[in-house]
Amino acid sequence: MKSLRENSIARRYALGLIKALKDEKEYRKIKAELESFLKLLLSNDEFKAGMETSLFSKQQKLELIESINKEVGFSEKTFNLLLTMTDQNRLAILDLIILELEELWFERNNIEKLKVYSAVALNEKLEKKLTKKLEKSFGKQILLEKEVDKSLIAGIKIQQGSIFYDFSISGNLRKLKDALLTETAPAVSAAASAKEL
Repeated sequence: MKSLRENSIARRYALGLIKALKDEKEYRKIKAELESFLKLLLSNDEFKAGMETSLFSKQQKLELIESINKEVGFSEKTFNLLLTMTDQNRLAILDLIILELEELWFERNNIEKLKVYSAVALNEKLEKKLTKKLEKSFGKQILLEKEVDKSLIAGIKIQQGSIFYDFSISGNLRKLKDALLTETAPAVSAAASAKEL
């Protein structure tokens, strides 16, 4: 688990990058490039250890970044960020920087990312209708992340960060069951007390 200090440093890097971005196209390109580099980093334990610790010298690390850049052709801003992070020995927080980058981009552009769980895959018409309703409710542009959850029976469940809104049949049945248990609990307790008398 990353520390608060690492989260704070990651946010500073992401903020610096956000300020330099021209538009959404550039944001998507740079985010994708950083994610592809992170994937490469995570795919080889020796490479990851070398780049994130003192196993490789700073010069070796910078040469490796330059070599990878020659192969894949990163955009200038991605390449400069990776060089800076390598020079300051911060590659271990690249995953946090990517998360912060997305969060800051959404904040800057008034976008709310929501996760929608549905019993069956949403078709395009339903997705558009739901997005429109959610945009009206939240007063923001909505970005939907979809996932099928067959345990829902029917309906949907929406996740906003750590908050869940349950509009599924299974969720309503659960609420009904809880309500019935709450209502019958005092009656059961009273009956038990009467029996004791």
